[in-house]
Amino acid sequence: MPKLLDRYVLHELVPPFLIGLLLLTFVLLMNQVLFLAELFIDKGVPALQALRILGLLVPSILAFALPMAVLMGILGGLARLSADSEVVALQSLGIGPRRLARPVLFFGFCGFLLTLPIALFFAPRANSAWIEAMTDSVLARVRLKVEPLEFNESLPDMVFFVRDVGRDKVWRDVFAYMGKDASNPRLVMARSGTIRLFPEKRRAILELADGFVHSGSLSEPAKDSLTSFERLEEEIDVEGLFAAVSSEKRVREKDIGELFRDLRALEEVPPALRESRQVRAHRIEIHKKFALPFACLVFALLGLPLGVMTGRAGRTGGFSLGLVIILLYYVLLTAGEKAAMDGRLSAFLGMWGPDIVLAASGALLFLRAGRGTPVLRRLAGRLKSGPRDEHAPRVSDASAPGTPAAFRPLPLRFPGVLDRYVSRKFLVLLVLVLSALAAAALLVTFFERLDDTLEHGKPVGLLVRYVGFKLPEFLAFLLPAAVLTAALLALGLLARTNEATAMKACGISAYRTILPVLVLAAAVSGLAFVVQERVVPAAHARAEAAWSAINDLPPRSYSYLNRHWILGRGGDRIYHYDYFEPGSATFSRLSVFDVDLGRWALARRFFAEKATFEEDALLYREGWTRDFAATPSPPFVRTESGRLAVADEKDAFLKPWKEPLQMTLGELRKYTAEVRGMGFPAVRLRAELAQKTALPFVSLIMALLAVPFGFMMGKKGTLVGVGLSVVIAMAYWGTYAVFRSLGSAGVLTPFLGAWGANLLFGLAGALLTLRLRT
Repeated sequence: MPKLLDRYVLHELVPPFLIGLLLLTFVLLMNQVLFLAELFIDKGVPALQALRILGLLVPSILAFALPMAVLMGILGGLARLSADSEVVALQSLGIGPRRLARPVLFFGFCGFLLTLPIALFFAPRANSAWIEAMTDSVLARVRLKVEPLEFNESLPDMVFFVRDVGRDKVWRDVFAYMGKDASNPRLVMARSGTIRLFPEKRRAILELADGFVHSGSLSEPAKDSLTSFERLEEEIDVEGLFAAVSSEKRVREKDIGELFRDLRALEEVPPALRESRQVRAHRIEIHKKFALPFACLVFALLGLPLGVMTGRAGRTGGFSLGLVIILLYYVLLTAGEKAAMDGRLSAFLGMWGPDIVLAASGALLFLRAGRGTPVLRRLAGRLKSGPRDEHAPRVSDASAPGTPAAFRPLPLRFPGVLDRYVSRKFLVLLVLVLSALAAAALLVTFFERLDDTLEHGKPVGLLVRYVGFKLPEFLAFLLPAAVLTAALLALGLLARTNEATAMKACGISAYRTILPVLVLAAAVSGLAFVVQERVVPAAHARAEAAWSAINDLPPRSYSYLNRHWILGRGGDRIYHYDYFEPGSATFSRLSVFDVDLGRWALARRFFAEKATFEEDALLYREGWTRDFAATPSPPFVRTESGRLAVADEKDAFLKPWKEPLQMTLGELRKYTAEVRGMGFPAVRLRAELAQKTALPFVSLIMALLAVPFGFMMGKKGTLVGVGLSVVIAMAYWGTYAVFRSLGSAGVLTPFLGAWGANLLFGLAGALLTLRLRT
């Protein structure tokens, strides 16, 4: 049965362990919650399927987070004992670090036993099930992303364009160009349409209603045909939508039994025919599945001496030190895995090297801590020497009893001494928490993408580049969480140390105390807006380019040189060309489709081998025109050269296309106005526009919400504050995800979809703040 000291130490280790696990799980699941809401509301994925997809991620998250949480628990718990001089008191009684090693190592061993079966069996099986679920039910819906007024080229030999998508997911006014038969491409226009997916069979049926088909070869354009239809069904090639997911499992999706079985099969192949890289990958994964859980014991050995040496830094210092160690461990692990995959190290040394290095460091520090340090000896001697001389002065004369303190009116200027004091507390915590969250987010993203990088034989530096460019996007979600936690802890510390009570006794209102926190939170909101406007657009494009390079995909270009389909400014003309030379403003093989918007029918089709811009017209050569407005027999006219009037300026073709995420607020507002000027509702664009204004304000909302809870924490301590901040942040982002998806789907107005969560949580924070005892 554990002794009293063991139970006491374990009692100190468990709370920071749980808080660390909760914090890491929140960071890992944050993006998935937003994705889950989009799947359920906007993509039509059943709710149970979406929840199952989220649940299948939990084992992998736990396998990754448990060793880190064990280290945070040990460092946080022992740092608290050290900060309150309890470690020194124990040493004065002859209880040294070696006695504390028993509960600490037992705690690490429990973490090892908990992580081992997850890493060996549950996580790989869940990974495999997640891949199957995503492939069968989700990826096709996500990849076939048909947005209004955008040309979709996700299907081979086919281009889609729809004017609008209803709440029932039915397309309105469909334009489809089908080039599977290169000798006889078809142009289809229909009033409505949709795609029915059959994931289990990897098939899809295109359903169109009330339209016509125009077919014909460009080599013999006069022999074209035009047929109408009430209903058209056609099977289309969607194999690419279901991803290049091989039926064979990857190494991270195999449990330990499958890894050993497949490794034996690979080793039986003659060396000349053997895939050495696959053999190394299996050996590395086998060692990794044991090395990661064993890190719990290594962290226990290392955390014991470091935890008792953090001194007055307390749990905050423990968590900070834990992050540094975790970062070092995973950097060594990544370097070892890369070296082992390249054959420069054995699989054993590559995977167990970080454990060996940190275990040796922990053993050395443990031996030094066991001998004691001069500082600890002096402190222990002071405790043994008894109380101070009662005649020694304890307080200054100025504050001696009986000396009245002069009353000074509170200065009105801002910032004053109080403001600087509170601001310093808040900013220190903000930097610490933001660094912790950013490090966790970057580590998670790095290791999520590491397998793809190694499988494609790409340098890890390219992955580091990708992760670095993703950081500005992460800040939109990390800054509010950091502000919330920092405000809770800063105000909670003021309440815990009775400084808030002392301020009230001096006539300083609680509202005056929180003013610097709210001002700094507003400044953080401003910073978030600047990052969103100035940094995120370019960083997102570079991250996409890096990810395409990692996966050997052609870089996704938004340049005018890669845009072959363009909608005219009036919305009634569609351009297609093989090549555009911007210097001479010349098109090669230009097609112009004039559309009757009232009937959604093709009014005229024009083609030219060469066409050049000149002011408001195109000068063309070797062209022809088919005028469908002239019924019943549309005339066909061929011309050697001529002039085609166009209302679209040359800049419309030179302007690169951007996704809403890559646009600034002004660019998105202008583009939305252009789309609405064409007569389209532009629901999704308006929702994106509203979200760009709402998201930066989340930091201020979080600070407002932290004020009442920070003062209410009182003596409950740092761990309660961190745990409460995680719960509030999870509740907010879950609510935000639902409102955002409802706004994008058109169920709510764009404003309410973007600002709904801000209004709810901001109002709650304001009401609770008004009820404070000032």
